Amino acid sequence: MSAAVAVGLALPRLGIDSNEDTLFSKSTEFAALRQMFHGAFPALVDPVVVVIDGPTPEAAGEAAALLRARLLQDPSRFPTVIQPGGGPFFERNALLYLELEELDEVLGHLIGLQPYIARLTRDGSLSGFFDLIGDAAEAAAAGDLAGTELPHGLALVDRAVSAWHAGEPGGRLAWSEMLLGRAPDARERRGVLLVEPVVDYEQLSPAASTLTGLRAAIAELGLDDRPGLEVRLTGLFPLSDEESRHVASQAGVAGVASLVLVALVLGFGLRSPRLVGALIGTLLVGLAWTAAFAGLAVGHLNLISVTFAVLFIGLSVDFGVHFGLRWREELARGAANEAALRDAARSVGGPLLVCAVSTAAAFYAFVPTAFVGMAELGVIAGTGMLISFFANMTVLPALLALGSEPLPPVVPPPGRALRFLTSVPLRHPLAVGLVAAIATFGSLLALPKLRFDGSPLRVRDPAMPSVRAFEDLLADGMAFPWNLHPLAPDAAAAERFAQELARLPTVREVITLADYVPRDQAPKLAAIDDAAFLLLPSLAAADRDPTPGRFDPAAAAALLAKRLALAERSDAAPPELRRSAGALRATLESVLREAEPDAAGQSLAELETVLLAGLPEQLRRLRVALEPEAIDLEDLPPDLVHQWVAPDGRIRIEVIPREDLHDGAALERYVRSVRAVAPDAFGEGLVIHESARIVTEAFRLALVLAAAFIGVLLYGFWRDAAATALVALPLALAAVCTAGASVALGLPFNFANVIVIPLLLGMGVDSAIHLVTRERDEPPADGRLLETSTARAVVVSALTTAASFGTLGLTSHLGMASLGRMLTLGIALILLANLLVLPAALTWLHRSGFRSG
Repeated sequence: MSAAVAVGLALPRLGIDSNEDTLFSKSTEFAALRQMFHGAFPALVDPVVVVIDGPTPEAAGEAAALLRARLLQDPSRFPTVIQPGGGPFFERNALLYLELEELDEVLGHLIGLQPYIARLTRDGSLSGFFDLIGDAAEAAAAGDLAGTELPHGLALVDRAVSAWHAGEPGGRLAWSEMLLGRAPDARERRGVLLVEPVVDYEQLSPAASTLTGLRAAIAELGLDDRPGLEVRLTGLFPLSDEESRHVASQAGVAGVASLVLVALVLGFGLRSPRLVGALIGTLLVGLAWTAAFAGLAVGHLNLISVTFAVLFIGLSVDFGVHFGLRWREELARGAANEAALRDAARSVGGPLLVCAVSTAAAFYAFVPTAFVGMAELGVIAGTGMLISFFANMTVLPALLALGSEPLPPVVPPPGRALRFLTSVPLRHPLAVGLVAAIATFGSLLALPKLRFDGSPLRVRDPAMPSVRAFEDLLADGMAFPWNLHPLAPDAAAAERFAQELARLPTVREVITLADYVPRDQAPKLAAIDDAAFLLLPSLAAADRDPTPGRFDPAAAAALLAKRLALAERSDAAPPELRRSAGALRATLESVLREAEPDAAGQSLAELETVLLAGLPEQLRRLRVALEPEAIDLEDLPPDLVHQWVAPDGRIRIEVIPREDLHDGAALERYVRSVRAVAPDAFGEGLVIHESARIVTEAFRLALVLAAAFIGVLLYGFWRDAAATALVALPLALAAVCTAGASVALGLPFNFANVIVIPLLLGMGVDSAIHLVTRERDEPPADGRLLETSTARAVVVSALTTAASFGTLGLTSHLGMASLGRMLTLGIALILLANLLVLPAALTWLHRSGFRSG
């Protein structure tokens, strides 16, 4: 009944705070900088990044422009939509933004193409295009120098025809590459939109409205169905949204598997269905009480404290296992059920209380740190340990007292192999100590290499589209979600900042609003005017509908193949032209040979779309780009200015890193060097860097506080320095060896697996407390501590915890997997330390004539 009341109290109050900003204290410097930057440029804080990769620059650009236009129709869900480098302004002035040398190359190439452009504007049909290629090939074959432009163009046509013929998606002719005379890089074939989201942090997915609307708009425009086009969402909110759904599915499978394994471990270790049922019942009651406390005391769960239930299960079971096995031991001695329950409570009650308080202290130690996410988990999980103790001392005995209890099944005595293993620390304590010392020394040597990986990408599933998109941006140097942005009071200060920042070795480029005023405009405009004089008359008919060719498409293709064959065999044609002409001739002949005679016209009509669909738009863009005007700051479009100038007049500076910020060391160098020049610079790179620092400092402080409190608590419980040291020994060894092994295995600490530390601290302390208490208060007559119910409880508890979390190590989610692997590693080392090193130390002390207590 009390559990039902607790659930009724907890669920209405226990909301989810999915805002990652609240994981850290609002008094931190980067929190203040975020608030300041958000007030100045709200659209640039945590935007949804839409990454559109296409087979050609025109395909990606067209899709980005279509999607932007569609999103601007719904400002309630998309307040601001930015297309970097896109829009009419950049379309008209694209040539001005080229360097002079590159501009001369592009214009020279275009002027060389002028006869072909003129022909295409008059007849843009497939037959007209093939006729143009044939004439050019024959001219080049006859030694006409005008034909030297052809090899690259023929190769592009062959590539497009071959891709179409092979059924490859997105096999369209890249007219931008044809007109510019160079292959585009990955960034030019990528369109990017920055979308300001509408955020509600009371929802599990804060930007759900914007993300849902984005996906609906992409589907409505059919962008996902366009051949060769890939549209992905990334940034903070898409990453979190995808991760939450992925983690839920992964955790569901892992949860079922772990529940089955826990049940099997308890069943095998306890050999009593009634005891297993009572333990699970007590566990659920304690969990309900803890949830009620969380709802009343904290009121919400953050992205870290949502793990409190998992931690509660893993640690609370330990209390019940120790009580239950001691109860069974008393029953096996012939005690009545009620007496056995009293004796068990009397025997393990004190140690369980110390375990509960010490484990709670390990969690409470995070409360005074700036890591608010872990501090809230500490409050909930720490109190949960005290609640668990109360439940296991009240609810569990009550459940075990119900009904008549038959004698438990006899636990078979340990076999020869097990007895040999348990005797090792008794027979060879010095050897065990020597091995432990060597392992500890080796681990200490590895500790300087121990690191905290603060990258939010390396705790996510690398197969998720949002993760792949973000990593692609980082790899291409487009790290704007992580770039730092200093603010300057005016244009003069911005220029001074930019010059100083540009000299840093960690910086590749610095951009301010002034950089959108092209350099060397006078010579560029003169060169463009000269080219326009020759090219614009040829482009005047670019908007006309293409006129039909003189031949049907199949006949035009057959004729072109014959004319290419002449060029292929011509001794006067350059070798490169002969090769490209031969390749295209072979491809056309293959198309004609494999096409059905009746369907040849229809088949070639599809090819017309592949080759010429993008031509009119490219000719239009070329005509617009040939008519730019001089640009000054006052001529920049308002939407661009708003991205760089705050309402109060401050000017944003964007600092682009030289190194890949996916590397934690590179990120640290970048952040430190930029902030040395501009201390108020803000960006997600700063958040990631500072978050890692705060987490590292929080754990150092928490470990010191927890260790000090636990040491004082144990000494106060026993009044025995030796017993306290014996408990600390295996814990220290296991902690050092876990850290050393994580270095050797390449398993760094991160935001996901860092909760393993308090979990292992609680487990290690609890196990050692029970073993030392048993040895002090009720030493086995034969000295075989490892064959008592206490040792069995330690093993069963460790195995249940390993079963609870170990399955996570097999998931594809990197954070969950690292949590499972780190925990499995730590549990194994704690078991070895408590079941080998601790008994060996006790044996050596006894042989030396020393006895604690």
